[in-house]
Amino acid sequence: MTLKYPVERFVLMDSTCTAEFSSVYGEGFDSKIVGWDNYLRENSGDMYEKYVEKFPTMAEIPDVGSLDDNTFNAEKVIALNPDVVIMPNWEFMWNGEATKEALARMDQAGIPVVFLDFYMEPLENSTKSIQLLGKITGKEQRAQDIVDYYEEKVNSVYSRLEKIQGKKPTVYVECAYNGPDTYGISYGDVAWGDIVKKAGGDNIAEPVLLNKSKALSAEYLVNQSPDIIILTGRNWSTPGSLKMGYTFTSNVTKSTMTPFVNRPGWDTINAVENRKVYGIYHGYCSDVFNFVALETFAKWFYPEEFKDVDPVDTLKEYHRKFMPIDYSGTLVYRYY
Repeated sequence: MTLKYPVERFVLMDSTCTAEFSSVYGEGFDSKIVGWDNYLRENSGDMYEKYVEKFPTMAEIPDVGSLDDNTFNAEKVIALNPDVVIMPNWEFMWNGEATKEALARMDQAGIPVVFLDFYMEPLENSTKSIQLLGKITGKEQRAQDIVDYYEEKVNSVYSRLEKIQGKKPTVYVECAYNGPDTYGISYGDVAWGDIVKKAGGDNIAEPVLLNKSKALSAEYLVNQSPDIIILTGRNWSTPGSLKMGYTFTSNVTKSTMTPFVNRPGWDTINAVENRKVYGIYHGYCSDVFNFVALETFAKWFYPEEFKDVDPVDTLKEYHRKFMPIDYSGTLVYRYY
């Protein structure tokens, strides 16, 4: 399969990579997306709202379905005549057979598929994915500017961590999608788990989950009594989920986090006793903002060594430099 570039017509699967695509492409990005799935609208509605508010025609981009819920419509993709389909490589982990079938259909239609990785090995592959986007869009210099910024931030964290000795804090990360009554997935050595490790934490989920994502039991969590708890939030529609994102105030985040903190047995966990419970925007484990997650986690794990670092300032600066939408809302949060 040959891909001619710079590419003019893109189908995005998943559409949450709009943040990376628009950062790299810059002005005019919105006219290049000819189709996408509903993931941005359904799971990052706050970000979708920000984009559509500024670029109203994005509300009219055709929905081609999703491999996640078996609604992917290959015929619709083909009819849109894209030059390329962009997919996340986590599709192979969550939807292996459906992904193989979709690739076969695209191959038959002569449509190249390019995979990006901001999830499986986020801190190793994000810059490679940005550079790949820069290559196929003809925006190599802009992509390199983003990579330079990303690497400066990441390397600054790593250089500080190298000087820190002693026992690493134990950490539990949960996707707070289900609400407090049902434990959400945690992460082995993948996604959030990978970022915890790179930020100098000891992920309590890794020994039992390895490189998978799965819910831990309440008994395991209480017995492990981690030093730090991190809940991830978004504007999910599920009742009781943790609300975070571009359109949520810190008061909303706090009120939706409180039922999690009040779960049975949590009052005995070190993180709660020592008032070290935090929230972070869920999308940051699978997009270019994982460098902010790294910086944020390092500050939470080692507050004294990172006392002069402000991840919110980093977020605002990245938005000013590269994003077409403004920073707003609550994207990182300290409960106490």
